Amino acid sequence: MVKIKEGYVMSASEKGEFERQDALPRRTSGKVDYYFKPETKYPARIYAFMQAELWCDRNRRPMGLYHAFPFLSRPMNREELEYHHFNWRLCYHQYERWDKLLVAEEREAAELDKEVPGSGTEFLKKRRSFRDLYQLKGPEPQQAAMPPTEPVGTTVPKPAEAAHPPTVIDLDGNEDEVLGRIVACHHIFSAGAISEAMKREQQGANRKVILLALRFRYRQAAGEIDSHKMPDAGALRKRAAAALACTRCNFVRRVFQHNPLFAPAEIRRRYPGYDESMLIADTRPRAKKERRRKHKPVTDLRRCQLQKLASLLRNGNLSPAEYDKTCHRIALLQQAHEERSPIRLCVKLEGETSEYSFHWRTRENVIKSFVSLANSTGMTHECLGGHSRDMGSSSCSF
Repeated sequence: MVKIKEGYVMSASEKGEFERQDALPRRTSGKVDYYFKPETKYPARIYAFMQAELWCDRNRRPMGLYHAFPFLSRPMNREELEYHHFNWRLCYHQYERWDKLLVAEEREAAELDKEVPGSGTEFLKKRRSFRDLYQLKGPEPQQAAMPPTEPVGTTVPKPAEAAHPPTVIDLDGNEDEVLGRIVACHHIFSAGAISEAMKREQQGANRKVILLALRFRYRQAAGEIDSHKMPDAGALRKRAAAALACTRCNFVRRVFQHNPLFAPAEIRRRYPGYDESMLIADTRPRAKKERRRKHKPVTDLRRCQLQKLASLLRNGNLSPAEYDKTCHRIALLQQAHEERSPIRLCVKLEGETSEYSFHWRTRENVIKSFVSLANSTGMTHECLGGHSRDMGSSSCSF
């Protein structure tokens, strides 16, 4: 057991893993990308991806940011590079409030100012400018207005409809009358009254459509659904008929599976008038839903180009010369893909041309990002070569 700092002791296996990670060469540069995730099921938030050059699009898919672009980036300071050197996995932070994000970035900005004077201050200024553009915290709840005070000695007449909701629901009468009474009422019964009515209906007539209507009213009283979402009498009857048909079908299947010979006689005890055609329809094997085959997405450059060229041949009105050129490109790409030839890019900067090689399965967006980096102003072959070497020596898949 070896102590690395006060209050924590490493085991032998942890010490070995620490020494292995510590022996690896340090990264000389890195960047942090910031993504905004709008509010959907969860509150809006901002993700900060550490060492963003190692993150692939598919790694951001669990956060719902597969097709997103960063709205802000900054370089990592030396302390961050040393701290995240020992990350065994990709690291990110998420913030749901601007104040916490600003406090977390102030220290990193101070370290950036020590390395490059003014860079951290400029970064903080940019970050504060996005505060109005990306709203993280919703508006504060408005306080309810206080009711006006009534002068002493005056009495405000209250309408008769402001009385308490009824405590007992009348279930006497035929099905249509009771259903119309429940659906047509404009007030919402109390949850206790609806619960008692459901118990009385289940112990009494046990009418399916009445139970469905009471269940909807109970959900309204509990606040699960709005009052305008209450279905009409026709929709309730349709749902009740479907539920009764499903119950009958399940009962017929169980009885027929247990005793096929005497199943019709036993079924008629519960459902009088049940005939042979209904038995055949209820016991017919259900068609199995065909499962959709899963296909891995096509992401590498050559296969993406082959798909685009094939779509161009199918849908584009090409001239004979363009048609021959497209077919020639398809043949060259297919041969290079089958031979697993590396992807070669020729870049000309300041009158000097250099060739850069990539793995044959490199993704299309990686190649496009490299091309956009090569087209940026002030780029040199030395910087491009370093970026290409980092991609080739990285343990992450590019």
